[in-house]
Amino acid sequence: MKRREFLGGLAASAALLPFSGVVSVVHAQEKGKLTFLTPSAFSLAFSPILYASAAGLFKKEGIDVQVEAGRGAAQVVQLTAAKQVQTGRTGGANYMMARVNNNAPVIAIATIAQRSPFAVISSKDAPIRNPQDLAGKTIGVQSAGGSMEATLDLLLMRSKIDPKSVRRERVADSAASFGMIQAKRVDGFLGNMSAAIRLTSQNYPVATMPMDDGVPGQVYVAEESVLAANKDQFVAFLRAAYRSVQELMAMDDEGLKKAVALMRGKFDIPGADNESIAVADMRANRDLWTTSDPKKLLRCNEAQWKEGEELLRGAGMLKQPTTKPLYTNEIWEAANG
Repeated sequence: MKRREFLGGLAASAALLPFSGVVSVVHAQEKGKLTFLTPSAFSLAFSPILYASAAGLFKKEGIDVQVEAGRGAAQVVQLTAAKQVQTGRTGGANYMMARVNNNAPVIAIATIAQRSPFAVISSKDAPIRNPQDLAGKTIGVQSAGGSMEATLDLLLMRSKIDPKSVRRERVADSAASFGMIQAKRVDGFLGNMSAAIRLTSQNYPVATMPMDDGVPGQVYVAEESVLAANKDQFVAFLRAAYRSVQELMAMDDEGLKKAVALMRGKFDIPGADNESIAVADMRANRDLWTTSDPKKLLRCNEAQWKEGEELLRGAGMLKQPTTKPLYTNEIWEAANG
């Protein structure tokens, strides 16, 4: 059966509870099993984990990883903190704010997207080409308080634009949201690279503005006590994810087509049935995984994290002192030692 949207019974209640109040409902984690939560519906943006699952890389490491699709980056942090999932992918900015401002008991164990995977997608008839063009506009976001909105707020603050001058409307992170632009319900929307690639490949009159905000783009997180009690499982998880990224980075177009077909055999991935679009999508997302040192894929870059923290604090988005580490490379080093 193909994996669909995550509908955990405690998802709604966990999202409403403070981090200090959700852990009492936790059940013991079953050894050898991990649940990984994506921040939105499945897309090729999440191929490092989808491919590792479909290609049996997790199984080769002796772990059973169940991959589920969530409903926003903020939910990933909440459900990981509540120990309802063991790990997941979320935005670097909203993770840091949750960690610092709300004392979330989660920590980043890897950086998968070294820069923001998001872009402002608008129409060529009324393009948004720079941050100043956002003032006074209505912009679609997937969820309130998630990584997309955090990226938007940081971009506006760095550009000295009042975030209140930009109205937000909730939209899906998919190519279908371009219809809301055509209906003039929004002036643009925030989408990941997959949405932008699909629209461009289908000849929609799209203008795209990348949103590199200087903060680590997307990270994998784990709850601190779960991580400490199950270190070997997380090492195995990250070793498989690292191998997945390496294999995908080395593939030519034919290899990417086969990888996409393999992932589609296990997961429902909208838009991945068109080979040319899927390959372009994969190539665009691969660019986000790379660092200056290809041997350090997935590793948290110390200088980048320091700069990201300084940017968030300068923008007033980190409101408390940083008393706990924001990331750990211990799992990465054990996985790649």
